[in-house]
Amino acid sequence: MPMLTTLTLECTILQDQHLNQLNKCFPNLQVLKLVGITGLKDPKIHLLHLQTCHLTLYSDLSSLTLITPNLITLKMVLCGYHTAIHVEAPTLSLFHLSVDGQKHPAAFTAKKFENLKTLWLDSFYIGFLLSEFPTMKTVETLILDSRNIAPRDARDSKLTLGKVFMVFPNVSSLRINSGAWSELEACLDPQGWDIILDGSKGLKTLCAYLMLVDPSLTFSYVARLLDECVGLSLVSLLIHCGVDGTQCKSFRSKCMARWPGLKWRWGVWGKRMKDTWITDLQITEHPKSSKKLRL
Repeated sequence: MPMLTTLTLECTILQDQHLNQLNKCFPNLQVLKLVGITGLKDPKIHLLHLQTCHLTLYSDLSSLTLITPNLITLKMVLCGYHTAIHVEAPTLSLFHLSVDGQKHPAAFTAKKFENLKTLWLDSFYIGFLLSEFPTMKTVETLILDSRNIAPRDARDSKLTLGKVFMVFPNVSSLRINSGAWSELEACLDPQGWDIILDGSKGLKTLCAYLMLVDPSLTFSYVARLLDECVGLSLVSLLIHCGVDGTQCKSFRSKCMARWPGLKWRWGVWGKRMKDTWITDLQITEHPKSSKKLRL
């Protein structure tokens, strides 16, 4: 079927361990989805016309290679521990990489990421994962997500915003999900702060999901970040739905009083609920009203 342009395979075992037959039989694929696939061994996707690719692979692969010169969107979910990833996709614009394991990839190499604008990284240890990336000056929108729920363990990853801005010096929009924010707090190194944030001047918008386990520590981290990122114009902070309303109100008031020139958006998040944004009226309501929102 050489003229097939879209192929989806889900929850199956492939005998084509290296994907040689897939490359040969479907050379004109533009959309490829391999979800819940096992049986692969060092697969190599070499498709010249591929534009969209979604891979969810359950095998513990030693390597994974993509040579896709026209690829635009790539989502890659790896459930193994030591996969060496090599991607050649010069037109890639959006990349979502999720490493579903307690160890980082053995290596990550990218050739000619000349147009990558949006990157979403999801891993147990974001700091380790970032260490595998080369400097990417084209990335403008960055999302960081960590699945590590033990802050003490997260310290080993040595995640800092300095490392983030070093790898992505031109990022203008940054979203930090709750696990990654907790990892950042756990790895906080006050003595190195002034040196490591040189690349933060171009940041325009920030969105963070907060737990407020230690409100003073979280405020301190927010303060250091906002004081350094002088180009920020919009800050969106979502607080976990289980945090006490009075505590949330105090945190919000401190932030808005210290940086009155910033545009603020406040919201509520939870694992089993849709993100909810709070209106200016709700922010100024009396404590009883805010408790109804569990803020």
